[in-house]
Amino acid sequence: MAYFEYYQAAWVIYLVCAVLLMWTWFKLTDPMEPGDLKQYVRLIPAVLLFTPAVNGESLAPAVIVTLGELLTQGVKAAMMGIVPLLGALMLGAIILAIYALFKPRPRLKKTDH
Repeated sequence: MAYFEYYQAAWVIYLVCAVLLMWTWFKLTDPMEPGDLKQYVRLIPAVLLFTPAVNGESLAPAVIVTLGELLTQGVKAAMMGIVPLLGALMLGAIILAIYALFKPRPRLKKTDH
């Protein structure tokens, strides 16, 4: 059952690297303005890195499944990885839109003229 141990180790390595990449991306986008746009810019790599897809009986990152299926089986088979990516992107966009709608806005200071 060595395959299962390699599979788990690969997932741990992938997740650690993905978290480090996202941490770096958050640091790079920190000075970005406005704040709502910054959240959408951060959403795209998070979706690409953390969305899973089922590849046969195993679970794999959807972007890797999409690229692998596109290169080996063609465009029709690549949809197996694109569907979860688009679903996660849509769900993230809806959550960010709801968050932006209900987020408290800073009040403008009144100035005496």
